[in-house]
Amino acid sequence: MQTSRREMLSILAAAGGAAGLSGPAFGLLSTDPVLAAFEAAAASDPWTLGMADAPAGGRDAVAERLQGRLPSGLSGVLHRNGPARFTRNDWRYRHWFDGDGMVHAWRLTPGEPVTHHARFVETRKWLAEEDAGRFLMPTFGSVPPNSQGMRGPDDMNAANTSVMMIDGALMALWEGGSAWELDPDTLESRGAKVWGEGLSGLPFSAHPKTDPDGTIWNFGQAPMQDALVIWHIGADGQLRRADLVGDVPGGMIHDFAVTDRSLVFLVGNLMWDRARLPYLDSFVWDDSRAMRVVAIDKADWSQRRVWDLPPGFLFHIGGAWEEADGTIRVDAALSDNARFATEGARDAMRGHVRPETDSTSRMRLITLRPGGRFEQAEFADSYAEFPQIDPRYTGLERRFTWHVG
Repeated sequence: MQTSRREMLSILAAAGGAAGLSGPAFGLLSTDPVLAAFEAAAASDPWTLGMADAPAGGRDAVAERLQGRLPSGLSGVLHRNGPARFTRNDWRYRHWFDGDGMVHAWRLTPGEPVTHHARFVETRKWLAEEDAGRFLMPTFGSVPPNSQGMRGPDDMNAANTSVMMIDGALMALWEGGSAWELDPDTLESRGAKVWGEGLSGLPFSAHPKTDPDGTIWNFGQAPMQDALVIWHIGADGQLRRADLVGDVPGGMIHDFAVTDRSLVFLVGNLMWDRARLPYLDSFVWDDSRAMRVVAIDKADWSQRRVWDLPPGFLFHIGGAWEEADGTIRVDAALSDNARFATEGARDAMRGHVRPETDSTSRMRLITLRPGGRFEQAEFADSYAEFPQIDPRYTGLERRFTWHVG
């Protein structure tokens, strides 16, 4: 019997990749070795502040000193999100991506000091663990002592990856579950965003794209099914369509690109194997296969084009555009391996930050031509990550990409 799309969406929302699995029962060690290593590193390395625990009540501050001068007319609010709680009950997470999300707001008002306001996103996970005083749920890269079984992806939703304003509502985004709605002024959590009937708990990934007309595209991955949930949302914040698109290989996908005609997915070689805990261990490196690129037609989700590139891995894409003959040009921070996901982000929890020279992540321009032909060009032989473009040029031809180096 063939499962209908609605049935499959319900399965994904209810189950998730590792739902039903729970961590092993064991007693706490007298000293957690990961926490001990981090505390030892923190005594002398100021870089560890970026992976230290923020206070549960959040932060409020006023800038006492400003170097330089703000441009006249610059005003508004800058929102950011990131992991900020890694330790409970003397036990520390094993992976950087596991920390509970804290949303920040920097407010700039002409003639007034810059203010900073930050609050943890009060997901169901956060509230339950605050009440218990310990971590309760398995996460992306960690299995806390005596952790509980999961009913669905939102049980481990850390809401810790990015933030987006959609029609006046502030959303804290994560990789594998619901967007979490916040009050944009107070940062008070309002709860999981439900886009429509039967869509509660479906994965809504952390890097949506906004077309020049204000409409929003996003995806959620179901790697165990070799499928994606595609989301199309109007500029008014109302759902236009959500559906399951199959036959997309189950390699870990964190980001994607849009053109005026296509949704572009680069599927790296960290591939789904089978459900394990922590969730990251469900994936294995497989460079015996190509890195598949899939371009899905925005107007007809059943239509696609594919290209097979040399093996690789990526987190982030700059952007893409499409030419009259169907050629797609996309730039991304590509790596030859997934070592940061599987090793580097784990080392960071011990206070060991690997030097960027250990990374093979480089900005590359990929030209995808009709008939499966492609070319790659590397911009520079130096580390690159977190590429960004001018959002006014999303899906359009442009000259510039900015990135961390």
